[in-house]
Amino acid sequence: MELGSVIIVGRTPATRSSSVRSNTPKLSQKVSRLPVVCWDLLGQSVLRRMIDRLHRNGVQLISVVDSYACNGAQQQELWEKAVMDYTRNGVHQIFLLELGAYAELEFQDLLSFHRENHHLVTNVTDHQGPVGVTLMQAKAVADAPANLGNHLSALASCSATYEFSGFVHRLSGAADYRQLVQYVLGGLCEAKPIGREVDSGVWLGDRAKIHPSARVLGPCFVGSKAKVRAGSVIGPGAAIERGTEIDCGTVIEGASILPRTYVAPGLRIANSVVDGTRVAHLGRKTEFELAESGLFASTESRASQRLLGTVSSLFAFGNPGLDLSTSSGAPVSLHYVRGNTFFE
Repeated sequence: MELGSVIIVGRTPATRSSSVRSNTPKLSQKVSRLPVVCWDLLGQSVLRRMIDRLHRNGVQLISVVDSYACNGAQQQELWEKAVMDYTRNGVHQIFLLELGAYAELEFQDLLSFHRENHHLVTNVTDHQGPVGVTLMQAKAVADAPANLGNHLSALASCSATYEFSGFVHRLSGAADYRQLVQYVLGGLCEAKPIGREVDSGVWLGDRAKIHPSARVLGPCFVGSKAKVRAGSVIGPGAAIERGTEIDCGTVIEGASILPRTYVAPGLRIANSVVDGTRVAHLGRKTEFELAESGLFASTESRASQRLLGTVSSLFAFGNPGLDLSTSSGAPVSLHYVRGNTFFE
């Protein structure tokens, strides 16, 4: 029986509270051009992780609808068109995902529940409410009127509720995103960083480059093709995503630097999410733009000045550690900080 899935990005169910209550406000899309589920999260976005999960569960037909860039009417038209296209082309069952959370849902278990209960529509909930996953029979929508969303609501009387007790973490902003980074680094969910665990809690992506005088204190992540220059410190809870450059002497702790961001020398960044020139500081509950400061930039459009010769002589830590592929034969210092896992 053929399965299809329509993933709606940028629109989430009514209940959007974080899986861990926080006093931090929802600093959301403004820190990045993309919805939170599309941000790199230790090497791979929540969207990409969900697509992989669907594939592992036998769902090969997957459509992604970007409602973040559309107005309300266009959003409705796009996902409805995708669903109706599936029904016309012989797909028997369709997963509709309003992707606003990272959920470790086993879709085969949901399918079994759906079949055993003989309902046309099954909605997934957890203790906080809707998870944003609906499984429907194609025949339930084959003759639907113009507004498919209203039609699905009208089917409530013949719908089942699948109560999911596994890991769900809702993502409405930067604070939720950072909490999920910490969960993954701490091994508190199934998701893993994309790379090699070169020491306990220290993950490196493919072709990550770390200067011999830099210090890497786990649990942390340095992504694919990222560069950590002389004298820098990548501290516990830090996530340096792909293509990012951390310049000389800068300290990153308990913060995420999103892909292709340049961070200038001599800074200390904590409890924040940085994307290019945009910074969300979670502790101060503020977002700000630093395009004119020169402290942050995009690595795609920048050829930064190198101060390696001068600064490397000032930051010779000389601690023993694991040999990595660096520009010299000197080892990089790698440590896992036990007990105080994350910076606040």
